[in-house]
Parts: sequence; structure tokens; C-alpha cells
Amino acid sequence: MAKSSKFLRLDADVLLEFIYHDQANTSASEITVDDSGSHIKFLDTIENDSTKTRYLIHELGGDVVNFTVSKTGAYLVINDFASRELQLQNGKTYKFNLSALPNPASFSISGGGSYTLLGNIGTYVPNTNGTYKYSYTGLNEGFIQVRDAVNSYYATPEQETGNTIKAGTGEIGRYYAIIDNVDNTRFALLDNTLSYLETQGWTGTKALDLAPQTLTGNIINYDTIRLHLRSGYSFSGRGYQGFIFQTKAKRKSGIYNFFTSLAYLNSSNYEIQNPNPFILSGTPFSKFIEIKVPSLVDMYDTQLNLDFQNAFFGLENTVNSINPSTNYEITFKLIDKITEIAGVKYADVSEQVEVTLPQEDEYQDIAAVVEEAADGDYFNLYGLKDGSIANFSQYVLDRIQKSQDDITVFYDVEVMEQIGLAFATTFSSSYVQTNNFDTPISFRPIIKNANVAVSFVINLNLRIYNSTDNTQILKQASLVYNKPSRYGKKMMQLALGNNVVNKVYNTIASTQTGVAIEAFVNSIRPSVGETRYVPVAVDTVNILAGNSQVVLEGTNINTVTPLLYKPEGEGIMRLSKVADSFIKFKIVQSNGNSMKEVSLVNADSVDLLIKSGNIEQKISADYTFPDVDMGHGEVLFKIPKAVASRFDQPDTNVATDRFYINITNGATSSTLYYGIVNIV
Repeated sequence: MAKSSKFLRLDADVLLEFIYHDQANTSASEITVDDSGSHIKFLDTIENDSTKTRYLIHELGGDVVNFTVSKTGAYLVINDFASRELQLQNGKTYKFNLSALPNPASFSISGGGSYTLLGNIGTYVPNTNGTYKYSYTGLNEGFIQVRDAVNSYYATPEQETGNTIKAGTGEIGRYYAIIDNVDNTRFALLDNTLSYLETQGWTGTKALDLAPQTLTGNIINYDTIRLHLRSGYSFSGRGYQGFIFQTKAKRKSGIYNFFTSLAYLNSSNYEIQNPNPFILSGTPFSKFIEIKVPSLVDMYDTQLNLDFQNAFFGLENTVNSINPSTNYEITFKLIDKITEIAGVKYADVSEQVEVTLPQEDEYQDIAAVVEEAADGDYFNLYGLKDGSIANFSQYVLDRIQKSQDDITVFYDVEVMEQIGLAFATTFSSSYVQTNNFDTPISFRPIIKNANVAVSFVINLNLRIYNSTDNTQILKQASLVYNKPSRYGKKMMQLALGNNVVNKVYNTIASTQTGVAIEAFVNSIRPSVGETRYVPVAVDTVNILAGNSQVVLEGTNINTVTPLLYKPEGEGIMRLSKVADSFIKFKIVQSNGNSMKEVSLVNADSVDLLIKSGNIEQKISADYTFPDVDMGHGEVLFKIPKAVASRFDQPDTNVATDRFYINITNGATSSTLYYGIVNIV
């Protein structure tokens, strides 16, 4: 089963997204249980009795963020990003795995904290805010930004489960909630001191005995839960002190074990700023809390979670082992009051929501489709079940007619236009379907930049919304279309004269017949005294080229870097990621001790091709500036900053970036010169 999500509205301010992992790629959802990953601890409610209810608590080893360092060409590569700028948080611990470098001792960090090397692992603990450099002898260096606060989406360890206790002084206020009375309305909140575990009323594991567990395979596979918070949410404004969120699973004996039981207070700040905020059912969501829970579907898989199942629940095939048919049972409780007794915080709750989610997505047979219509210039949007639109319609109708469900199908459409290498959203809307579910939604986009766009993307979110219980099924689809001019703002028109019969012939008998046709023919016919250049071959032997960065002032060009001629393959073109680059080339041919300018006047076109592996971008010469004399081998190119940024990504940093100057004569295109691209 592929990765999929299910959404449930838990509260006016909280939307639950349950993300099922990709069962075909479990390595993406596995976490190692060791110092480089997440320790696990089992908190028993009855001391030394593992057959009763237990809580799973994670503790990340030393709160460590791990990086893998290697090199490609002249660049250091960190976690698959060449020359990556690292945003690090003051006080955290960062470990760099340098085993892929020939000499780990040649890796260094310029300052801002302590850096030590032990074997192939370099450990950096920043303690001073500022900008610093990491470097390796002979390679391009990268930058480090150290701040007190960075977006935790980028600074959180990949192994973080969100199920840890971080409620000490100056920390983020993540408490673990333990049931403290028989009716589950009062919870003790565990902080870093674990003081509650030493109180007289607690009968379970003591603080000193809450030790990390070991697993034979040291692997746990996880599903992911995100609690999306409404933009502008305020629990205090509604008279609440926060909330408690729990996920549990049942043993064969009927006893429950808790995968998570976190508390979020009004003073907590462990929510993550979503880099892609979204609007769902008219409500904007911009932050989320992420928790990982062990995957139920893998509990009896010997390669995945069986070791964890045997340790946390009970040995396989015993009464204490997990019930194979158990589901995720989720509880959301709003906190009415916080009290503190002898240094321990207690939360009183009243309102709660309980939901049950299956081990795997029961809607995996439902899919969203966006496709171009076969009978016209528009697109069809529709849903499928078991590969059939008729089955999809019947599924929705069955839910409406045979249950209490009140179903509406939403089609959320977004159009993104590709200009250069960047994408810009130019349209978004929602379409509602309340009947005729077997009839596709007809949609025709208007591409606002059709004359310059390379392509456009249609993103579709198909939402099957049940207003009875405020739940919905979300399926997504995308389509990339490479002919944007077909869907431009204006349809192609054929201009005809007012006095001409509206007939179009395959053969033009006379260029004097018809005003519009005559104008067209005359426009392509050479006028008196006009010169038509005949393409001729250019000798590409012993070619040298120099390039310089220039600044444009009106129609004048001011050179800001010197012109140095280099043989093919040795020239370096520097591009900026923060501003458009204007590069002026001069092409010459070596003739003994002298150089001869290569005229480019007779070329049909001169183009610059930037290429890295299979990724390439073509840019045509700019002929609009009089200061560029193509008769003397001069040519000017404008390279947008988006192009420079595109060639500084993981998929383009694998190979050396190169540029090629190509000339086209008729149907023949040939390379005149090539060199290396350096992006700054």
C-alpha cells in the first residue's frame, strides 16, 4: 500500500491527519533504537508487572541531530545537499558522520561552539549565535547559521518521534500525561524530574527504574500523526488550559497499552510551523504537532516490529501479545484546569473525543484522477473505486442511502505555472458535487503566462466529506502539461479582411487576393534592398572564450569582471542565486600567437545550455542591446536567479554543472564552446 492520509476533525482548533507509511518502502519510516536514534522506555502502571497497562515513552539519544557528510566534485554534500546552508539551534548537539570522506580530520567548523572528532564522527555543539563556515581541505566551503530559535521543521532530528518528555527549564513544554484516577478525568503530567513517579499514590515503575530498553533488531517501523492547529488558535481564549492526546492498542487479554499520551499546555511551544500551510473546508491551518506511533500492520513482521511487540506487549501467541485485529484507538481531551501539588502538575479534563482508525488505509481502492479530455481542450476531474468511476459513484450513493452519512464530494484544484525553473500558483478553486458522482467535473485552466511558461501543473485534492461526523477521505492527483500555449488567455484567431469571403484554400492562387493574405505574404517576402543572410558553417577548431559579468544601464553595458580567455572546458561561468545574472561572452579562435574574432552574425540562433546529469535548461541570446557586437564574436545571455537555484539542488549537485554555447544553422545545431558553471 502506498503512503496515504486520513483526516478527522477533533476540535474547532485541531485537525487530525493520520499518515499511513508506504508499505513498499518501509526504510523511509523506520527508526533505529540506539544513540543515533530514539531510545524507548516502558512505564508500567503496576511495578514489575508487564501484563498490565503500559506507557511507551521515547527519549532521543542526547537530543542529537545527525548529518551524513560526503563529497561530489568540488563540493561537500550534507544529507544529499551540496554546499548546504545549515540552520542550527544554539545548545543542541550535532553529529557529522564523516566516514565517506577520505580524511575525516580535514573537516572543520570555523567557530561558534565546540567541535570534537572521535573516529569518523565529528560532534558540534554551538553556543554562540552567528554565521560560521564548515569546510574540507580542497573543497568549496558551506555556511552555518546558529540561532536561539530555528524552524523546528528543519532543525528537528529525523529520528524524533514527538513522544518525548521535554518540560524542563527553558524547554518546549512537552509533558507526558499519566491517568491518575479511576474515571480518567485527572492526569498527572510528567516533566523531566519524573517527580510524580516517586509520589505515594503511584504504584508503577519508579523514576530510577525507567531505563532505556533494547531490542534484538533495533528497528521500529512507524506511522505518523499530525495534529494541525488552526491559524490563530487559542485554547485559553476558549477557557481551556490545553489538551491531552492519546493513542492506544489492545492486547489479546483486553488490556490496553499506550503508544503516546502527550499533553499540550497553553505555555507549550513544540508545535511546528508548516512550510506549506493549507485551507481545508474554509479553515486555514499553519502549524502542526507531529507524533510517530509504532505501525500496527507490521507488529508480527519479523523484519520490522515483532521484536518491539514481544518486548512492549508480550511474547507472540500469548494472551499478553497484541490483538492482531486491534486498531488505533485515539482520545482527545480538553484540559479544564491545571493544579500543582508538591511540585507535580495535574490536569483535570471533562470533554473528550474518541475515534478509532484501522491498521491500514481502508480506502486504498479509491483514487483521484485528472486527465485531458479526448474530445476537446479541457480536463476531466473525477474519482475511481477499484478502477471504475461507476464503482465510485455507487460507493458514495451507498453511503448516503444505507447509512446516516451525509456525503459531499469536493474537488480542490490548484494550477501552478512553470516559468524558468520556478513554479507559481496562478489559480485555486473548489468544485462541489452532491449528485451525478459518475459524471466528471469539466475544467479548463487559463494559463496567464502561456507565452513564457514551460509547462503547468494541475494539482487535485479529492475530498469525500461526511458532515455527519466531520470526517473526510483525501485522495490526491497531479498532471504535468507541457503545452501551456494551448490554454492561454486568448484562443488562436485567424484574421480575415472585412471584404473577403470567409473561405480558406490550401493553395494560394495570387498574393493580391485578399487583404489579410496579401499582408501575410508581403511580411515574409524580402523587401527592396533587404539583405537575407545565408547560414554558413563556423570553424570550431581552437576556439577560446572569455566571459564577464555585466551591469545594464539602459542600453549600455558596464563590465564588472575582467575578460579572460580560456580553452574549451576550462572557462568558468559564475551565476548568482540572489539576483539575475547578465553574462557577456566573446568568442575567438586561436591562430598561432594571435586570436581572431569569430563572427556569429550568420547564425540562425545562439543558445546557452546549462546541464547537470539529465537536468538541462536552454537560454537564448539577448539581441536587444546595441553594445553587443555579434560580428566581433560577442553574445549576451540573461540567466534568471531561479535557474541558478534550480542547479543547486540535490538532483543537480550529483554531477558537475556545465554550460554549452550552441549555434544553429538551418536544421543543424553544433556546440561552439563549453565550460563549468559555478553557482554562488
